[in-house]
Amino acid sequence: MLEINRVKMPLGFVVFLLFFRDIPTNSWAKKRAAYLGLIIFLLSVIIPFVEGEWYERPRSVTLQETNFYEGSLLEEWKKIKKELEVENEYGVKLTNFRVVIDKQGEYEVLDISMVDESHPYNVFYKITLSRDGEAVRINRSRYEAEQWGTSPYTEADFVLTQFDLLTKSMLIDDGMNYYQLESDGQRMGYAVRDRKNFRIDTAGKKELQDSVLPVDGIVVDVCGTEGTIDEHGTLFECDTYEHYLFDVMEREVELNSGTVLEVARKISPQIDQWLTEHIGENIGSEKDGEFILKKDGVEKSVSEQEYMKALKETPVVEIHEEGQDRWKVKVENPYGEAPHIMEFEMTGIDQEVTKLHFR
Repeated sequence: MLEINRVKMPLGFVVFLLFFRDIPTNSWAKKRAAYLGLIIFLLSVIIPFVEGEWYERPRSVTLQETNFYEGSLLEEWKKIKKELEVENEYGVKLTNFRVVIDKQGEYEVLDISMVDESHPYNVFYKITLSRDGEAVRINRSRYEAEQWGTSPYTEADFVLTQFDLLTKSMLIDDGMNYYQLESDGQRMGYAVRDRKNFRIDTAGKKELQDSVLPVDGIVVDVCGTEGTIDEHGTLFECDTYEHYLFDVMEREVELNSGTVLEVARKISPQIDQWLTEHIGENIGSEKDGEFILKKDGVEKSVSEQEYMKALKETPVVEIHEEGQDRWKVKVENPYGEAPHIMEFEMTGIDQEVTKLHFR
């Protein structure tokens, strides 16, 4: 057998046809051996192909519950694993999750991707809602493991257990006709401020204050619309947009010159507020191709170069180490609202902000 670019060819039989087909000595026995070899070759190619096609054939599994609020995603996944005889009980990882539900919680879209990185194969799962909404269709494909690296995703059982914590009271809004929940299931560092951030756990839904950021967690984008969706379950606009964070863990930040401003921001609401008011949209914006910088209530049209420079290079931060475990910090930004300068000192032993001044 000769294999080139995964194409297998019966090299031995080709040699027989070219050089030994008409050999007079023991002709019958040699032909029988050659054709037997060809049959074995064909079986070695056909059997794995048929086995692969059978393994990767689309499957349909009836949903135990068609309502997101009343059912359990984890239990649905357990049923799928049983139907498909998935041997790797806990090693399958979730790589993408998208669900669209109506105001009663009925599924409009259920789209989940997973990967099983067990050797010697990697198996990819694609789970989608059937047209009648009563079942899911599962497509899986299998590849040799050495073709793919290990993914950074989180085990599907754990992620779906977290998503099962969502209840109707957390999402319901009389004005919303549909909700979309979307996530890649990865545990990640999260520090997005000035958004509607909520922590979801067994205690319920609680607003996540900017002062505790950054944190680590599994993030779900939640979009609600008062409008309609198309036949593919696509939302045309988000009338409400929130971030839900699951399995939240606050970061332990080592205090040093590089992190002193981040730590001070978590400790002091005044520092956090000043920084928020002097970055991003609070100092500049883009309107109809025009670049605007804001200073003391006045908006000024500037070039794109000046606009980008202001966003990237301000605020200007100066940090001076004043002896062991003590820092003196000055932060300045000419844009935004006055005061434009913030100064403070911070001690590392008790992590206390002192001598905080604005001017």
